[in-house]
Amino acid sequence: MSATSQVPPTSERRTIRREGESQGILIVDDDELILRSIDRVLRRQAQESGWELHFVSDGSAALELLSQRTFSVALVDAQMPRMSGTVLLRKIQESHPGVIRILMSGHTDPGQLRTALSLAHQFIPKPCDAQHLKTTLRHACGLRNILDTLELRTLGDELPSAPRTYVEFSSALKNPRPSEIDALAALVEKDVALSARVLKFAASGFQGIPPQLGSVGEAVALLGFEVVRALLLSSELSKSFAAAPPIPDFSIEALQQHSAAAAQLAHRLLDQESDGESALIAGLLQDVGQLIFAARAAQRFSLALSRSSREQIPLYDVELELFGSTHAEVGGYLLGLWGLAPEIVHAVTHHLQPVDRARLFDPAAALYVANLLAANPDVPALDEVPARTIAIDLSYLRELGVAERLEDWRKIARDLSGFEMSDAVSDGAGVPALRDAARRRA
Repeated sequence: MSATSQVPPTSERRTIRREGESQGILIVDDDELILRSIDRVLRRQAQESGWELHFVSDGSAALELLSQRTFSVALVDAQMPRMSGTVLLRKIQESHPGVIRILMSGHTDPGQLRTALSLAHQFIPKPCDAQHLKTTLRHACGLRNILDTLELRTLGDELPSAPRTYVEFSSALKNPRPSEIDALAALVEKDVALSARVLKFAASGFQGIPPQLGSVGEAVALLGFEVVRALLLSSELSKSFAAAPPIPDFSIEALQQHSAAAAQLAHRLLDQESDGESALIAGLLQDVGQLIFAARAAQRFSLALSRSSREQIPLYDVELELFGSTHAEVGGYLLGLWGLAPEIVHAVTHHLQPVDRARLFDPAAALYVANLLAANPDVPALDEVPARTIAIDLSYLRELGVAERLEDWRKIARDLSGFEMSDAVSDGAGVPALRDAARRRA
């Protein structure tokens, strides 16, 4: 078989250009049958979505194509004879960091794939479910809706792959069974800080009644696998993006406390609705963009925090001026790279401001309200929110038909957090501004 697959040849790639520029997807596998199968599975989706599918059977041919045109996604097989998937992913990471890297492999043991997984944004097991493959690629290409609004290049280094422990935990959740709780709890217990956070979060009463817990296993069972996975990812990210040297007015611990408070409150605001868990997970991960700014652009982020505090204006307004994007957009894009559910990515991306033309009180709307109330249950609610003002958009809540619930939500916020302003970081102002506001109220 030649380096460039004849099934289908690059010259016969399926392309329909719709609105805007089409997106290139590079599929690399040395198995001709698999290339044929992927072509059949994706052909119609490519026509409908405007994807350009490029098929090659060799890493060198893949790199040649990458040098000739822009790709959005590279789908790479782990085991290839001339150039392994691990080597190819590393070369793509080094030379084309903007390409979303997805690893395919028939080996699902994280130990066997440890190096390759650290180079990929996402992982797809082989044989691959057709719907899962289409959904994964659709979501990956959909990230361009966020990426087009960002100046991510100003952050310097490429956005990373998901933390290894998170990938291992996710692999263990492919087919979770009750008998696996102990094994997953053992993985959590390897990290003392994570164990404490899981126990504390489970005992916080986010579901209404604080439980009596005797072990990490009980906490994992209560929270559910997906929430524990979000707590794990949040903890891993805090370690990965720890800022050095320290940034004035910025505390990762305080950031985690605020995120947890907003997550619990958003979950309560949605009450028993089915998407309450999505709001909880999105809240725990909502401020990953701040960690990226702090680690990759510390001087500018320090200036943003200082201006936000000094001028008493929302932090995201300053971020737009200094970065061309907000930490919500950067965080949403990164979580999308790692394959988190679209509703979670959407909520993280839009947790700072109301979503235009929204018609439902969904996780994004709940998280928007929860962030403001978690920082200050008495935050003003205005029919028209002036620029650079921290307030709840009351007209937005009226559009969603939930404005009459605001006073009840304020009470929940007070009950849930005790309004410990000095222990939280706000998406609006900074730590000093919050403390000053608390003193003024006192």
